[in-house]
Amino acid sequence: MEYIVTKNEMKAIDACTIDKIGIPQSVLMERAALALSEEIERINPDKGRILIAVDGGNNGGDGLAAARILSERGYPVDIYYVGGITEVSEQFEIQKNILMQIGQRLRKAIPNREYVVVVDGIFGVGLSRNVEGSQKKAIENLNQMQGIKVAIDIPSGLDATTGEILGIAFRADYTVTFGLKKLGMFFSQGIDCCGEIICKNIGFPANAIQSVKPKIYSYEPQDLDKLPKRYNNSNKGSYGKVAVVAGSKNMSGAAFLCAKAAYSTGVGLVKIYTHESNRVVLQSQLPEAIMMTYDNYMGALFCVEDAVKWASVIVVGPGLGMDTTSERMLYELLLNSEVPMVIDADALNILSNNLGMIKTCPVPIVMTPHMKEMSRLIGKSVDDIAHDRFNIARRFAKEYEVNLVLKDAKSIVTNGGDKTYINLAGNNGMSTGGSGDVLAGIIAGMLAGGLDLFEAAQIGTYVHCLAGDVAAEKKGKYAMLASDIIASLSEVMRDF
Repeated sequence: MEYIVTKNEMKAIDACTIDKIGIPQSVLMERAALALSEEIERINPDKGRILIAVDGGNNGGDGLAAARILSERGYPVDIYYVGGITEVSEQFEIQKNILMQIGQRLRKAIPNREYVVVVDGIFGVGLSRNVEGSQKKAIENLNQMQGIKVAIDIPSGLDATTGEILGIAFRADYTVTFGLKKLGMFFSQGIDCCGEIICKNIGFPANAIQSVKPKIYSYEPQDLDKLPKRYNNSNKGSYGKVAVVAGSKNMSGAAFLCAKAAYSTGVGLVKIYTHESNRVVLQSQLPEAIMMTYDNYMGALFCVEDAVKWASVIVVGPGLGMDTTSERMLYELLLNSEVPMVIDADALNILSNNLGMIKTCPVPIVMTPHMKEMSRLIGKSVDDIAHDRFNIARRFAKEYEVNLVLKDAKSIVTNGGDKTYINLAGNNGMSTGGSGDVLAGIIAGMLAGGLDLFEAAQIGTYVHCLAGDVAAEKKGKYAMLASDIIASLSEVMRDF
């Protein structure tokens, strides 16, 4: 597990490290500069010319220290000092004086040269105002230059908490950040401004981080040990039974993807409850699944009655449709289920007309809306939700006593408590029809395997996106399909 911090949390960790624990700021700066230099050497092994743009804060101090280190290692380095800050930081002044003592020159304009690497050290994570004047012009010029773009800690002009651009922002190919990743790197414009994010440990003590109590965290590959356990003394009944209530007339795809995803995460039995018109195609696509179908209103209610008695987990919604029959099936499940439920897709859209039904449900629920579905549920615009997603998601989960997976380029999972999971795996190739149906099946599989709802929603979201990354490696982001995500689950879960 790794924490993802807001700018205020990062500033508090930094202050605790320096003021309470006693690690000098100059030590942290030297470590940051060494870490940055290592990454620049890695991406520029042939010692091509480097431009480092700085201003008078501590971020600029990191840049000056890195310039010294790289110069000592044989790199030709030019330093462009923007000079837009009237009162420079103490550490910047120290680093500037060191450079002067060794004969390194600070330039007041960008030299007319070609650079292999262009480094941005103008602003750090503390920026909270729009960029203007000479600093704005400097960032404009840097963005127009050729060369590999590297940001120190965070691209200048990017809000470290929200990811919004404060007037203008540096566009990086790589962002070398220190200690912990910052929340704004993964939302709004931050996700495109940062390029590849490289997080370097520069010595923030664990107790400094714990003293701040960051509220947002993500998983790392070692967290796959949270997957449901399998035992030698077992049978298909040992790994749960998932009911998939999905697929309206001649709409079998979502039901297939959801059911196959559940099977592919280790579920013992999957039973699909769907319209009779889908029987033949689903039986040919997924012969392992049990089937029960309906072709009229009463038949649909019989399916619901059977699902409630048979299943250990119920998924409802993928491709279900929003007609009267679908609506009645959902409401009957909410009123009568005795096992956990995963509510997705059309079931969410039905609930947007009667959200209070959630409070009548006696069993734990995972809801998996994407941003537009969430917009319908709560009557807010997608933009409004995006600007305050964490608070909105927490409040919703707490009010309705559900576990919420709010799907987006970076999905979040909350049960309404203080801690929120953010998923950092995945890629834009997963922006394809059926990907959400696969996620619903995976989460159901985790529940059937014995995880509690919050853990199942988190690890299910993480596994889903890890499989998406494997699929992208194989198929490319343009060509991958939702079924490729399912096919890649075996690689993600093989050794666990």
